[in-house]
Parts: sequence; C-alpha cells; structure tokens
Amino acid sequence: MIHIRRSVLLLLVSFFGVSTSLASSSASTTTKATGGTGVHVPVGKDGDGFYSASTKGCFDVIDNATPLILEQIQKQIDDDAAAYHIADFGTADGGTSLGLLTKMVRAIRSKTKQQNREVVLHYEDQVTNEWQSVFKHSLGLSSVKNAYGNTIPTPYELGNVYVDATGIGFHNQCYPTASIDFGISFTAMHWLSEVPNSFKGKDYMHAARRPKDDTTSLPKEKEIAADDWYNILKSRSKELKVGGKFVCVNFCITEEGYFLGQTDVGASMWDSFQTAWNLLSEKKLIDEDERTGVSFPSYYRTTDEFVSTITETDLNDELTILSVEERITPCPYRELYTKQKSSMSAREYAESFVPTTRTWSDSTFRNALRSDRTEDDKDLIINQFWENYISLVEQNPAEHGMDYAHTYLVLEKKDTNKSTNDDDEL
Repeated sequence: MIHIRRSVLLLLVSFFGVSTSLASSSASTTTKATGGTGVHVPVGKDGDGFYSASTKGCFDVIDNATPLILEQIQKQIDDDAAAYHIADFGTADGGTSLGLLTKMVRAIRSKTKQQNREVVLHYEDQVTNEWQSVFKHSLGLSSVKNAYGNTIPTPYELGNVYVDATGIGFHNQCYPTASIDFGISFTAMHWLSEVPNSFKGKDYMHAARRPKDDTTSLPKEKEIAADDWYNILKSRSKELKVGGKFVCVNFCITEEGYFLGQTDVGASMWDSFQTAWNLLSEKKLIDEDERTGVSFPSYYRTTDEFVSTITETDLNDELTILSVEERITPCPYRELYTKQKSSMSAREYAESFVPTTRTWSDSTFRNALRSDRTEDDKDLIINQFWENYISLVEQNPAEHGMDYAHTYLVLEKKDTNKSTNDDDEL
C-alpha cells in the first residue's frame, strides 16, 4: 500500500427507463461518441436494483472514500448563495452511493449553516443503464441495504434535494462548463469507450492477466485506456467550477501487482472464471472459439498511469492532484463467512458471493458465444457457467472472494485565469 500527496445539454431520462433483461443483455461495439454505451450491460430487470443488492463490496469502497470527500467539502470555497451541484459518474443503479450523498448534503449545509440550501444530484451512466432503479433508489421508493443489513438513508428525504440523470457517457463532457461543484466516481472508469477484443483466441480474458512472457505487442486496451483517461479528465475539468473537486476511486494494478479479485488472499477470481468457463468446453457446451472468445473491454491502470496523464499533459495547468493512494478492500462476503461460518453452509455462501462477480461480467461472457445461437440457448450456457462457478466456490468457500484494488484520486479544478494573469505578471 502506498500513500502519495501532491500539490451540453442534459439528457433527462424518464422514470420509464430502458429495461434490460438477462435474456437480452448482448453488448455491442460502440464508438466514443456514445460514451461506451453497450460495453457493459447491466444484469437483471431494470427497477429490481440487482446491482446494489449484489455488490456489497462497493459500499465498503465508498465508505473508505467518505472521509476524503467530507474533508474536501469543508476545505472548499464555493458560492453558498447558489444551489450546490454534485455529479455521480458511472452511478449504476444509484444505490451504493446513497449513504455518501446523504452525508455530503448534510456536510454542505452544516458548513454554510443553511439547512435548506438547495442541492442538485446529477446521476450519470450509459443509455442502457438501470434508470428505473436509479430513480427508485434516489427518491426513496426502494430501500437499499449494505452487506451488514443496514438500510442506507436517501438524500432526497432531507428536502430541497433535486435529482436528474444523463445518458451521456463519462468519456465525454456530460454537463455544462463550470457547472459542477463536486464530482464523484466509484469503480466505473476502467470501462473503455470501445470493444477492441484483443484477447479473443487467447487463454486469458483481461489485460491485467497478460502473461509477463507475452512478448507480442501491447493490447489495444492499453492504448484506448490512455486516450479515454485523458478525455475523462479533460471533460471533468471543463465541467468543474473553479475550486470544484473530483474524487475518482477506480480499479488499479497496485505496486504489489494486485488487482480486482487477485491479491495475496485466497484463490484468484480470474482463475475461477477460467476454470468455470473451460468446464463448458469440456462438457461440449461451447466450441474452442467460444472458449477463447472472452475479452473484457476494461483496463486497470497503474497509479502512475492515473497521475502521469495529468502531470505530463496540459491537464497539469487545469487540475491539482490533492492526494492519491492505493487501497485494498477485502471482500465483505468472505469476511462475513469466515467470521460466521457456522451460520452459513458452503452452498449458501457460494450462492451469496458469486452474484457480485456476475453484475459486471455477465454481458462479456455472453458476448463470447456465437451470434447464431438463440437467446434461450445463450441463457442456458451462461446459467451453467455461473453454476460451475458456484460449485467451484462450494468446494472450498473460504478460499473464494473478490478483494478490491483501487486508486483513490482527489483532484481540484485550478483557476486557469489566475494562472494566466500570474504568468503575465512574471
């Protein structure tokens, strides 16, 4: 673990958002103009809140970031006569950030001593997002619980809180210039704006799993990720007001070489994926092209890649890096199981844990299947894949989990006019 300190139009999405069922979650290659729409397709029926119900680790990740965010609110100088605007980028179904947003609203009002100060919550995600779930969660129409069974409060209930949403992807500018006071993003910006499929035909599924002895050219994912990260930061810089903050908590490859699902604790989630997927081939359910057809359109940057894009480009004139650090968040499912093993069978644990891996990976596995298969056929194969994984976890549950590896990055928008005037004086 390291710790480093260094000094539009809104597309409002109606309550009747796009409904994406498991049977129809087939992703497609897109261009940057659509902000990566379809690169990752949600699992489950829109409105059911499957993501928040199945990704308990994200609550812990956000809890880890909460002190950083509340500290920055206290330090921030803003126009307290105007409404305060918060943007949640890559919000998914909006459930995991509810507790943080509630604390942010309270902190903003406590600082300015205006208990009725207006706050606007801008939710951002792709067009195919679970928009019904977002509104149900944010408006308090559906309750959200964390891994420990605690109900998460909803900021809307505090009053004078306004909610809207945009389907413009975060790879682009989503909000008008100088309109956002505070931007946040959790476990989202590793998704690419395109689907290069570099790993089709290989025995590894993700850029982070590229063997060290693979001397072939670097995967296209790395190149796209570099361009994406610059565009993401350039867009956030434009949207932020002077003194505005952006806290981005994103998957990374740590200094030790750890990344999502692969640390020094237990079995590698990626090994488990491969074993469960290969078993489909052994049972003649998929052919060889499908077995080697899984290619994740995401990239886990190193902390240096996060930072150098700012320090070595024109973004250094626009954004200040306030802090950056790497953190490992243990899998809450495994943590609870190892502490309360007697109250849960091995099968029950497997069935409770595996869905958290399915929320973000299901559409990628489905995309590896032949296009001439019927959707019903794809459903049978994908469901068998997840059953394979559950059975694998059931054999030795304490070995299986999904630890998180993140870079926590805190940025501030500079006063570029001031910098220009200072240069002129020199």
